[in-house]
Amino acid sequence: MDTCVVVLTIVLAIGCCVQASAVECVIAPDGMAVVDGTRTFILGLYENPKEDAVLKRVAEAGFNLVRASADRASLDRLDARGLWAWINTGMAIDFSEDSSARTARLKEMAQQFGPHPALLVWEVPDEALWNCWYIPQGWRWDREPAMLTEKIKALGDAARQARLRKMLGRSNALRLAGDYGASEDLADRIWKELGETSPRPEVRVSTAPERSRKMAFGMRVGYELLRSTDPGHPVWMNHAPRNQIAQLARFNQAADIVGCDIYPVPDTGTVRHSDLGDRRLSAVGAFTDRMQAAAPGKPVWMVLQGFGWGEILPERPEEVRKELRQPTARESRFMAYDAIVHGARGILYWGTAYLDRTTPFWDDLLALIHELHGLRPVLSAPDAQVNITCAMEETFGSVDVGIRMLAKDVDGKLWIIVVNEWTSPLKGSLSGLDGMEGKTFIEITRGTPQTVQDGKLQVSLADYEVQVLAEQ
Repeated sequence: MDTCVVVLTIVLAIGCCVQASAVECVIAPDGMAVVDGTRTFILGLYENPKEDAVLKRVAEAGFNLVRASADRASLDRLDARGLWAWINTGMAIDFSEDSSARTARLKEMAQQFGPHPALLVWEVPDEALWNCWYIPQGWRWDREPAMLTEKIKALGDAARQARLRKMLGRSNALRLAGDYGASEDLADRIWKELGETSPRPEVRVSTAPERSRKMAFGMRVGYELLRSTDPGHPVWMNHAPRNQIAQLARFNQAADIVGCDIYPVPDTGTVRHSDLGDRRLSAVGAFTDRMQAAAPGKPVWMVLQGFGWGEILPERPEEVRKELRQPTARESRFMAYDAIVHGARGILYWGTAYLDRTTPFWDDLLALIHELHGLRPVLSAPDAQVNITCAMEETFGSVDVGIRMLAKDVDGKLWIIVVNEWTSPLKGSLSGLDGMEGKTFIEITRGTPQTVQDGKLQVSLADYEVQVLAEQ
């Protein structure tokens, strides 16, 4: 793939037949989408609200991309609001199994929906790589041991019970030691000892690497067919906040745009959404970096938290669910800008379908999107060719993350987005502004001026604060 310019012209394309289309999209060298000649920062929503009034607010707030179901009515409804859409191909794009039927289904989808003026992006199955691991983990590590425990308990022979409990304990010990294959073999033996057949003997954590490689290859073949059949629509792949860079890179060959979902609020340890050492809000930036490392030269769109964990975990006790709160407006704003300063070219929100629309969080999220929409000339502008660094003042904390900046060139004016990724206030001076002596920058939300002195700007940020500095 040419990493200089990936041209993704949105056209009506069925096989070799190409017709004119209502929208044209190009991915610029820096990963920004260019739609109908306009550089466009993507603001996406995973929910296509059923209520027209809610969809109206979504459009008015500034969302520009909404997930659609695979039907024309869904696309028509979004098009009427001036919104672009993406459709998930489901397993039709994975040719590792049932390739004939899936080939037919994928071509049918391209023929049926590719010509629609609302369609901007195809999506592959969500978190496909992670599910190669997660699905067998759920069976082998949770449900199967519980089932075997109950079956052993129901035996009338005490000696047999003791022997099978010992075998199950050994199976669990092998799993905890990382010997997944031996653990699963022993679990299968227990089923036989019980006179039964394992309900899912083929579902094994130990074979997840093999399955993931097979799926990655199958999706790459399906991706190539889709791109040759419908060459105008880019393919988007969302990952879970898991897996190693090499695994992610293997799957990313089947996509033009990549990203992952990361939902770190609240940081209580109750919800283990990611397994990085950093589980604070700054994990958003860390995972943005990981996605870029796993897909060099490709745009990264990050999926952020549009819900509270308590709303999607109804099986948890009420007292636990109350603690699993929604992000505050300040936290949501930080996470959005943290993804941006780490290089994301789009942000999308998942989980809003679970919200009570009267919750302040929904209004806060729409207000944030409205703010970002208002900054679209800045967010979509080229990164400024300046080398700005920050020298932080000494403070009491360890500060393993700190002040992060992104400079934008907006029609010859310099804008600097600054975020404090640390959990306490930080002060510092931004260097690299030589030649701008005496220039004034305004922080747009407060209207406070700051003047460049000795090639530096002084900044002071509270924990998780965002500042947007505009050259006057």
